[in-house]
Amino acid sequence: MTEPKTTSPCGANERAQPLVEVLSRLAAELRNTAKETDRLHCLVDGVQWSNVEEKHELIHSAQAIDAIEQTLSALSDFVSALAELAPADWEIAGGIASRSVKLAELAARLGDHADDGRTDHPAGEMEFF
Repeated sequence: MTEPKTTSPCGANERAQPLVEVLSRLAAELRNTAKETDRLHCLVDGVQWSNVEEKHELIHSAQAIDAIEQTLSALSDFVSALAELAPADWEIAGGIASRSVKLAELAARLGDHADDGRTDHPAGEMEFF
């Protein structure tokens, strides 16, 4: 049986991948991001505040971190459940979809290919402040 090929907008051939695998990779990325988000609590732990307004702002920030982590974790669980329900024979060109992701390393993981140094999208690697 010949492996199906799909032509990407950039003209490169992309192999179709099992939808289950693409969803599983997405779930893993969400799970890892949830774990990294949970680590942000150290930013608000032990902070001293000088007034009630700052205390309330700090509490809201800590709650926001918590909500984001829980949402990412829940989305990971949902995508994992979708992967379990997806028919094993369904395939999709995940590599093509990954080209819309501006972070090259993340796009490579989602598309299940090595970071190929592609330059078909504007730079957007990471912002540090």
